Amino acid sequence: MAENSSDSKTRVISNEDYFAEVQRILREGKEVRIRIKGNSMLPFIKNGDMVLLRAYQGQSLALGSNILAKDKDKFVFHRFVGKKNNQYILAGDGNLVLREYVEATDIIAIAYTHYPQDKDKAVAINRPFPRLRGLGWYHIRLLRRIAAKLAR
Repeated sequence: MAENSSDSKTRVISNEDYFAEVQRILREGKEVRIRIKGNSMLPFIKNGDMVLLRAYQGQSLALGSNILAKDKDKFVFHRFVGKKNNQYILAGDGNLVLREYVEATDIIAIAYTHYPQDKDKAVAINRPFPRLRGLGWYHIRLLRRIAAKLAR
C-alpha cells in the first residue's frame, strides 16, 4: 500500500517524542487532551480514557490532584498524595504499594477534566469531591491489600 494513501493508519511513536510534543503544546499556553495508557489509575480512570491537561506553572497543588510528571526516565500520570522533604509524593489509584517521589520541576501538568470512554459526559476531576475521593482511596491501601490477599 502506498505510504501516503488516505487510509487511516495507526502510527506508533515513542513516549519521549509523544510527551515532548505534549510539553511543547503546554508551553504555548494551550490545553492538551491525552489518552491514558495502563491501569494504574483504576478504578477512577481506565485504560483508554482521556484527560485534559493544563501546564503546571509552580502554583500550589491541591492534595488529590491528578498530575502528569516525569519520574526518572518515565512519564507517570498519578495522584498527588503528599509532600515530604520538599518532594511531591505520587501514587496510582490502582497501585497498592508503590509511590513516586518527584521534584516540583518534574511536574508537567495538572488534569482538570476526565473523558471516560464508556460515558457521554466529561467529569471535572480537579474539584474537591473527586480529589477527596481519590485521597480516601489512597489512604485505605492497607485494607485494599488485605482484601486482595483474602480474595486469592
